Amino acid sequence: MVLLSNLKVLHFSGADTADFLHNQVSADVLALSHGESTFACYCEPKGRVLALMLIAKSDDASSTNDYLVIVSRSLAATIATRLKMYVIRAKVNIEIMEDVSIAGVQSNGELPSSAEQLTTITPPDSNSSYVLTEDSSNLSTSSDEINKWKLSELQKGINWLCPETSAQFLPQMLGFDQLGAVNFRKGCYPGQEIVARIHYLGKVKRHPRLLCTPDKIGPEPMEELQIQGGGQSYAAVVTDSVRSEDGRTCILVVTRMDPDLIAEKIVYQGQESELLAD
Repeated sequence: MVLLSNLKVLHFSGADTADFLHNQVSADVLALSHGESTFACYCEPKGRVLALMLIAKSDDASSTNDYLVIVSRSLAATIATRLKMYVIRAKVNIEIMEDVSIAGVQSNGELPSSAEQLTTITPPDSNSSYVLTEDSSNLSTSSDEINKWKLSELQKGINWLCPETSAQFLPQMLGFDQLGAVNFRKGCYPGQEIVARIHYLGKVKRHPRLLCTPDKIGPEPMEELQIQGGGQSYAAVVTDSVRSEDGRTCILVVTRMDPDLIAEKIVYQGQESELLAD
């Protein structure tokens, strides 16, 4: 198992927790059964995503109002503080679980003993899980293993965001609707009208795209680059990147380039890099 130090878990509890979360995020929290999870977007009123969440309902049938929410560590405190502002009179407690570590494990990986393991959260239709544990001593901190895990997330469309990319993109621009993080049939939540309008009018002009090059480059979130393909050049904004164990640099961008067009090269800081086949 690999230690995912970039993630943090929030614990939500209280009699009104289910309704509170359901009314704050883009996923159908009320539809979750014990032990089930869903990705969700927490958006600001203009529909832009503040954070990607993985929300899990407690697998303990006696804990009907307990939910665990995985978010980016760099956004955890900000998101918790913002959500607490909207609790008002609702019976909801929000806690950052400071002593809990998160590990990533593939479906064929070895889980920790029950004494060490708090719970395992497996996203829908996934072959990997997130394990919550209070003992991180046996978790791998190898940079190669961490980068391998991150690349597998980016390939699935999982982009946890960071302070630079928070509140910059609509869910559809990041492909979070394809991740199952947006339920277009549920009731209101912050930004819901804008997210739904764009969905039903089909006016999403920017899309996510994962680009891999054999060159070692290090673009930062929200930096710009150009994608070349079919004799045209398309602007793109970096949302995340990772170096794979074989030396490739893989960059997740948001761009207006049609998803069906073949990307051939990128130009970043004046350097031209060939792209590997998707």
